[in-house]
Formats: sequence, structure tokens, C-alpha cells
Amino acid sequence: MSFEPSYSSGSARFIDRCRRALAEALKPPPKLTLSQWANRYAHLSAETSADAGKFRAFGYQNGIMDAITDPAVRRVTVMKSARVGYTKILDHVVGYFIHQDPSPMLLVQPRVEDAEDYSRTEIAPMLRDTPVLAEIVGDLKAKDSNQRILKRSFRNGASVAFIGANSPGGFRRITARVAAFDEVDGYPVGGAGEEGDQISLGIKRTESFWNRKIILGSTPTLKGISRIERSFAESDQRRYHVPCPKCGAMQVLRWSSLTWNKDLDDAGKTLAHHPETAHFICEAKGCVIEEHHKPAMIDAGRWVAERPFEGHAGFHIWAGYSLFENASWRNLVEEFLRVRHNPSELKTFVNTVLGETWEEQGETVEAHGLAKRVEVYGADQLPENVVALTAGVDTQDDRLEVHVVAFGPKEEAWPCQYEVLYGDPAQSKVWHELDELLKRDFFTESGRRLRIKAACVDSGGHHAERVYAFCRDRRTRRVFATKGASGPRPIWPKHASRGGAGGAQQVFIVGVDTAKDAIYGRLRIQKPGPGYIHFPQDDGFDDAYFAQLTSESVVTRFREGRPYRVWVLPKGRRNEVLDTFVLALAALKSLPFVWTGWIGWLLSRLPLRSRP
Repeated sequence: MSFEPSYSSGSARFIDRCRRALAEALKPPPKLTLSQWANRYAHLSAETSADAGKFRAFGYQNGIMDAITDPAVRRVTVMKSARVGYTKILDHVVGYFIHQDPSPMLLVQPRVEDAEDYSRTEIAPMLRDTPVLAEIVGDLKAKDSNQRILKRSFRNGASVAFIGANSPGGFRRITARVAAFDEVDGYPVGGAGEEGDQISLGIKRTESFWNRKIILGSTPTLKGISRIERSFAESDQRRYHVPCPKCGAMQVLRWSSLTWNKDLDDAGKTLAHHPETAHFICEAKGCVIEEHHKPAMIDAGRWVAERPFEGHAGFHIWAGYSLFENASWRNLVEEFLRVRHNPSELKTFVNTVLGETWEEQGETVEAHGLAKRVEVYGADQLPENVVALTAGVDTQDDRLEVHVVAFGPKEEAWPCQYEVLYGDPAQSKVWHELDELLKRDFFTESGRRLRIKAACVDSGGHHAERVYAFCRDRRTRRVFATKGASGPRPIWPKHASRGGAGGAQQVFIVGVDTAKDAIYGRLRIQKPGPGYIHFPQDDGFDDAYFAQLTSESVVTRFREGRPYRVWVLPKGRRNEVLDTFVLALAALKSLPFVWTGWIGWLLSRLPLRSRP
């Protein structure tokens, strides 16, 4: 005999609802593609987006995201420009594999500092502000939270490790199913110390997973050297095709098809540009495609592969497709017009706006050609459009060499003094002479007085402690101790490093290769204007000066089968002039931006600056 509990009809319905609710709560979340997950669950945080709130993908982002969760795709390569929303795609990868498919992940940034910054400023706000992730993660600030900046672990088994490509030991004791490599063209050329190539090391960490995912993304750099270009060449090379709003023809948006109106004289010479008229010309029938057509075109576009698919999906995307306001076609044209005559800035445009590699036009500069273009000016007769003076100081065992360079708007340059101060840097005399030189007055043709605004002193030699002491006492005058570093890094760093005994001194790491690329590019400019370098008729600017300025050249070498560029100095030649110019340019980059443009030009004309 059995006994069944009796319930009223109302109680039975209540219990039934509770059971269904419990079953629904225990049911695993539905498996979605990455784009479906992002468009359903992802939120943009106020710290990382001007449009905080619900995420809505651009049309081209969906295809990239879905390739990452496509079971047939083992590897994804994205060769991209800036302003296409790639960082958010990476964020969503992390969110998806926490929520939908809990997995161990590895995310590699160029430097440890970059990895920490990405974890802190991108991932932490996403975990906090995306409801389905916040439920899994809990309180990020709780004492018992298993959250660290470089390793985040979650109670459902998912985890993500953040590594800098410059960390020799960072890849040890890591196992990951998903390995994402961000900005691979910024990885140190020499690999992760003696450990080897960073991408190979990271991929090796995924070998125990049959369903692993490898993701590479980067803005490209130099043709033939770029890692992302090489990886894209090995993929099926997908490009985003959009329909012409007039004739419907599917096509790729190319910079060569973007045009704008110009005012011409009778000889056909351009008098004025009108970037506000920027538009594309349809490659099929010559239709005019306006900016207001772009959103509908992007939504209706599709990715088309140019090579057979063999498990490796490759994508190329550039800012012309972006729906961000700062990537309007007008803005892109204005950026191009600003940099078109400056090789170093044009290189940045090609890399970061077009998402393409830059091909060097020449690796050396002829000294004789520079010596023939000297002009009449000097330290007491500088042009009126000079806005700032900086200095670079090279430290040798028996002397200091000092290069003073005057800069105008858009970094047009007038080297105006080159001095060799002989003396033992271990003694005080030569440092006193340097101090007096850095404090001296310079004058424009009208008598306007100028002072050196910043100076960089090389501390990489045998007299580092003397350099540290000299710069420490003059920090308020923006006199900085520096060391040079090769590879793809900015000319002036965001933050100082530590040097000296016990790491107690501030040292700024200068990107010497980047600076030399910029200087050599500017030496090739033939007409005065942005980036052009003038030279004075002065005893300090003789044949030896120009020989040293052009003493180095770029060669391509190979390490473990991988090409890399390196600046080399032929045996028996000297390069102090080039080294000090690099430091003077770094000193300019250290200044607040207002001093490098027309605002600086106005500020330099404040009262009490005339010749006494």
C-alpha cells in the first residue's frame, strides 16, 4: 500500500513552477557562435568605450568572431588597422570561453606591462559589467576571489593567463586550449630571451588539446619582416566585400578608390583639397558611393576568401570599413593630407589606417647630397617659426658630444649647434661645461630668446652613475637619463624604468630603431616643410658631421629562419652625430604635445623672451 501526498491544485501548480524553474536554472547555457554570444550578452564598459552599454557588432566583426568558434577553423589571423574594433573581439573571446565553453586561455601581449594593462583596463571592466560573466566571477575585489592581474581563474573551470612576449619565463607551466597573440609585430625580435620564438612557445602550450584555437592579430609593420603579413599569407586570405548602393556590385573597399574634390589651376596643379567631399568610386560601374551609404553597405557585406581553406582563416580589414566616428572617410583623407610629404608619418598611416605593410624605398642616405643644401642660419639667427629647442648628449670615455636641434611645427628641424666637450666624465669639469651649454640662450632672427626645453643624456656607457647624478639634479629642467633599445618600440616611453644601484634612478628607454627610421625618412624629404631637416653653414657642420649622420644602414638578417631588420655601423666609422640626433628627437617627444604644434608656436612668443 502506498501513500501519495495530497496537494491542493494551487499548491501543485506552485510546486510545478518551482521544479521547472530549478530545471531551467540547472540547464547549461545554449551553445552559440561567438558573434551570437557577443550580440546577445556583451556590454561595453564606460572605461573602454564612448558608447557604454549593449554591444552591437559591425558587420565585418561577425565573420571574424564566428571563425574563432567554427569547429573547422584551427587558426585565425587578423591583419588589421587601428579603429576596427579588434580589441573588443578579443574581449569577447575571453568572455565566450568563460561563459559558453569554459576553457584555459592564454593571451600574449608585446610586453608584460601591456598584459597587465589589458587585464586591468579591458578584462576586469568586462567581467564586472557583463551580467552573465558577473554571475560566474562574483566579487572581483573579494579577499577570497581567485583573481590576479596576470592570472584569472573562475569557479566553473575557465581561466585566462596574460603574458608579455618579452618575458622569458612567462610561457612556463602554462596549459591552454585557446591561445591569442595580440599585436605580434610588436613582439621583441629576439624572442622571449633564450626560450625562443614567442608564438611557437605559446602554440606549444596548446598541444594537449585536440580542439585548440590559435588567434593572431596585429597592425602590420614592414614588408618582408611583418609577422602578421607572413601569417596572413599562409591563410585563406579573406577580404570584406560590400555591395555598391547604386548598382549592387560586390567589391572590396580600397584606398585607391577613395577620392575627393580638389581645386586646380589652369596647369592642373592642385590649389586646395576638400576632404569633406570624400567618397568611393564603384569599381564596377563608376558609381559615387557617399559616406551615408557606409552603414548599410557594411551590414550587407560578406567575407570572401582568395585562397583555398585549409583550417586557417585569415582576415584583412582597414579603417575605411569602420563605423567609428573618428574613422569617417573625411577624417581618413585629412590624416593622409597631413602626413603625405613626411615618410615616417606616412609609414604610420599605411600601417595603422590602411592595415598594410610599409615597403622601405631606400636603406641609406647620401651624405654628399645633404652637405650641398646648407643654409644661412645659426644659434643666434634661428627662423621665426622655431617652437622648441632640445639636446642630445652622447657620453664617451674622454668627452661628451652635444647636439642641439631647433624644431618648428610638425617637427621641421634646424640643427643649430654641435659641440664636443673634451674631458674625463668621471670628473666634474666636463659636466659643468655641459650644464652651462644647456642653460645658454639662443635667438631668432628678430631677437626672440629661446632656451633648451628638454635634453636626453645617454647613460649606457661606463659613466652611468655620473649621468644619473647629473640628470637627477636637473629633473625640473627636463634633463633625462636615457638608454637605447632596439626593436619596434616608441621613440619616447610612456613611463620611466629604474636604473643605477638598487634601481633607484629614473631611466627612459629610447626606441633607437624607430628614431633612426624617422630621421632617415626625414633626410630624404627634399622640400622644406613638415619633417624636413635643415643644416647651417657652420664650422660644426662639416663633412665629418654629415658622414656620421648617415653612417648607419639597415640590413635584413635572419634568426632561426625569421627575418628582422637591424641598423649596422660599418667597421671603422663613427656615429655620434646620429646617436645624438636620436636623443634630441627623443627629448622633443618627451615634451607635452602643445609644444610641438602651432600652440607651441604661440606660446614661444610670450613676453620676456627678447634679446637683452
